[in-house]
Amino acid sequence: MTRTYNAIKLTFLSISLFGTFIAAPVLAQQKTLDPSGYILKYDTQFEGIGPKVYLLPPPRSRAEQLQDSYMEIVGFQDSIQRALQYLRLVEAWKNTSNNANVLQLLTPAPKTTADWNSLVADYTDQKNYTMTTGILNEYAKMRILRKETSQAVGILESALQQATLQQHTQDVGVIQSNLSSLLVYNKNYIEAGTYEEAYYNQAVTNKSIVDQASSLVKIALIQAYDKDYKSAENTIIRKAVPLFNKAKSYEGKTIAWLILAEIYQMQNKHTEAQWFLIQARDLAMDKDFKNDLAEIEYMLASSKYIQNNLSISKKELNNALELAKKEDNRYLQLAIVEKLGRINLHENKIDEAEKQLATYWTIRKELF
Repeated sequence: MTRTYNAIKLTFLSISLFGTFIAAPVLAQQKTLDPSGYILKYDTQFEGIGPKVYLLPPPRSRAEQLQDSYMEIVGFQDSIQRALQYLRLVEAWKNTSNNANVLQLLTPAPKTTADWNSLVADYTDQKNYTMTTGILNEYAKMRILRKETSQAVGILESALQQATLQQHTQDVGVIQSNLSSLLVYNKNYIEAGTYEEAYYNQAVTNKSIVDQASSLVKIALIQAYDKDYKSAENTIIRKAVPLFNKAKSYEGKTIAWLILAEIYQMQNKHTEAQWFLIQARDLAMDKDFKNDLAEIEYMLASSKYIQNNLSISKKELNNALELAKKEDNRYLQLAIVEKLGRINLHENKIDEAEKQLATYWTIRKELF
């Protein structure tokens, strides 16, 4: 004879963002069989197979699910930072003195490695070292644009040999600077410092104040990557900035303040970093230098985010996002929307946090 059993009716309560549970009181006439308080109704007469009460986990709230989603993308922050460093490498690239002629020669560009090597060999045989240097510099740039940065190092080293043979000091300096930037990206800081010091000495010989100051800023960044923070700070404050002031190079000074702030952020000195970022922002706005404003705003917001000043951080992130859109800097937009989403999640603005996460994935799939 088949028995009919009453269905167990389970009622679950929602969970807050931080996992704090709020249990409703159990009816006074019933014995509290579930100490956790999640199950409010059950059949005490149940005599079937299994326990009288199944203690099931409560359903996950939207906030909890969203929190998990944001936790899953934490590890990708390094990839975003790496992409931003790649943009800096591309933007810092210098052209040789004959770049216009080289670009004309490379139209259309060689398609294969063999084509490039053949072209280089032709001009090497002609002992046209100037053209060979320019071709190799463009070839290295092409490999970098393909993200083949390790291969680009060898190409630039060949370009440096050609530039040295022609005894063209300007092109020698260009290749040294490009090698330095590339080796910084490849995290080979000792060799990068050697090439940048050589470029700086050449700038001193040429009496180019702006080139000297710009090189000192890069030397400072290399020192910071090598964790020699004090030297890095002094290199910018005591050497680079006075030269920018002397040359009245306000854009260079803006970048110097930005890099100095980055060096302070490396040391978790966010108050100092913000002070110099404000100087950089004010100078950039006063002189209408728009190229670095998005990065400056993002760095300001990042320092405030770490200091848990979330309301101001959110405001600056929104400013940075608008600026990054104007610059069409998608990598920076990706970093910004992630932080905005985390702040909205912390503020329990679930709808906004979900929108930011959706935007994050749209941009990420586009870029990676």
